[in-house]
Amino acid sequence: MRALILLVLVLGCSTPIRHGLDEPAANEVVGALERAGIGAEKARDEASGPTSFLVRVAQGDAVRALEVLHTLGLPRGPRTGFADLYGHASLIPTPTEERARYLEALSGEIARTLETVDGVVNARVHLVLEEVDGLEGKPRIPPQAAVLLKTRGAAAIQEPDVKKLVAGSVPGLKVEAVAVVTTPAGEVKEGATLATVGPMRVTTGTKGVLVAALAVGLGVLALLAVLLFFTARRLAALQRELAPRG
Repeated sequence: MRALILLVLVLGCSTPIRHGLDEPAANEVVGALERAGIGAEKARDEASGPTSFLVRVAQGDAVRALEVLHTLGLPRGPRTGFADLYGHASLIPTPTEERARYLEALSGEIARTLETVDGVVNARVHLVLEEVDGLEGKPRIPPQAAVLLKTRGAAAIQEPDVKKLVAGSVPGLKVEAVAVVTTPAGEVKEGATLATVGPMRVTTGTKGVLVAALAVGLGVLALLAVLLFFTARRLAALQRELAPRG
């Protein structure tokens, strides 16, 4: 009976808004939504793989939940690091391909590090590595970097520290060759207190819809139980009528 009630709630009253997330990303999305007063649930996303998760909310909260995630820049895009790229090396990589792979991996590692800082919602890093003149063997283009940060409130890292971090991660890159641009992320107001209905935490306004759906589900189950009872009695009566008389 409990399983059927949960099924009514999940299938009839909630909708997935994000698929194919790893567990940390799913936890971050659920936490952000609940701080905004939107009840959310994390569940396994078997369609995307055994280690993937989805996040679902009540149908009445879906539009606002998507707006909140868009404002906060969540879930964050995957950052490709050295382990990701060099774990699947091509059979015979060309020098150009190796350089591009190294550049992408290094940019991803730096962006991933910056996103661990409190207040940094999203980080994008663009690197230009040193190019050497093939004839003279001298540097033709010095290394450069551009960093775009989206922050919420006062980030725990300032521009000079960002420049030092990036410069220290790239061979030959000087601090003055790093450009940093910071943009504010949208603010989301703290939401109202959430109510618990079955397996989900929802806003007070949505609670009535979920309770109504639960009542309908229970009514359907009760009707099925009554039909099953009378059907069983009818079958028992037929068996007695057909039984051989002694």
